[in-house]
Amino acid sequence: MFGGMRGPCGHHVDRSRGFVGIRYWILRILADGEKTGADIMTTIENLTMGRWRPSPGAVYPILRALEEEGYIKGTERDNKKYYSLLEKGKEMIDMLGFGKFYGRDVETTNLYDAVERIGDYVNYLKDNSSKLKDDKDAIEKLRKIRDDIEGLIVQ
Repeated sequence: MFGGMRGPCGHHVDRSRGFVGIRYWILRILADGEKTGADIMTTIENLTMGRWRPSPGAVYPILRALEEEGYIKGTERDNKKYYSLLEKGKEMIDMLGFGKFYGRDVETTNLYDAVERIGDYVNYLKDNSSKLKDDKDAIEKLRKIRDDIEGLIVQ
């Protein structure tokens, strides 16, 4: 169950440290459509640029609890279990009201923070260079970004 205070719909909410944890991540990911537990772990890994991939021992018990609590529904097919968001789960997302989830980044408040974020993304791209080398569109975009950055440095 969501620990901490109760929200306006009677749902438990834990806003400690400014977030509600992996339960919130799972609900937000499922808001985009049906996914397996493995899909959820991969999505979190991608959203955190490889910094965190929750283990099956963290994700599946939470999926089971969210299903028992009526936030999500699990459906078995093709020897896999797919999870989807129920109305109660949608209400929880609406109640938390954090706005856009995907693409949300660490807060950038100054130039140094922006440079740090660029460095983080470069490291992520380095870690995934084997996938990148075959993506001509991504390489072309990177060349454009490189040219823009070089223009900033020369100024």
